[in-house]
Amino acid sequence: MNETHDYLLSYGRAGDFGRFYPVTSLTCRRGDRAVIRTPRGLELGTVLCSTTPGHAQHLPNTSVGQLLRLANRDDEATAERRRAEAGLLVNDGRESVAALDLPLELLDAEVLLDGERGVVYHVRWADCDVRPFVSGLSRRHDIQIELYDLSRADEGCGRPDCGRGKGGCDSCGSGGGCSTCGSHGASELQAYFAGLREQMIASKRTPLL
Repeated sequence: MNETHDYLLSYGRAGDFGRFYPVTSLTCRRGDRAVIRTPRGLELGTVLCSTTPGHAQHLPNTSVGQLLRLANRDDEATAERRRAEAGLLVNDGRESVAALDLPLELLDAEVLLDGERGVVYHVRWADCDVRPFVSGLSRRHDIQIELYDLSRADEGCGRPDCGRGKGGCDSCGSGGGCSTCGSHGASELQAYFAGLREQMIASKRTPLL
């Protein structure tokens, strides 16, 4: 395997993937864990494969990030602490959503390896001002908070009975959400979007391997 080759790696709870180029001479194998710099920050990723000319052709808009090093025990221990912090973020966030009476359901969260940013995955069934929620959560956990609306796509959330909604990844609260999902219970939404995320991860990875 060419040591100067770039690699496809998956990262993040939403199953994102990208091309990453080693900053030093490095050989990676499928399944290796590595420390990468993504547009979001410092993260752990999993090596999918070495890239080929076909990847560049089919992924022309994919930015090439930095592959800093293979992950070590300290990196994995840090990642485990970040997962615990993400759990606290979700619990605190849900209490805040209830206190502020926001039309949101928090489904999941992750804290990046560098501990500087937290991503909160949610669905929203009505427009609302989330700035007090975001600023409060950010202040209490001393971390930059980014909201990621899983119902953000123009096609809605993907349910057969779902209408179309606008939305997006937002930290300012300007995004909207799926306008019809509010008719479904919180537990049903959590189960549905957990399954949807797994399908999204599978659909992104399979064609590339």
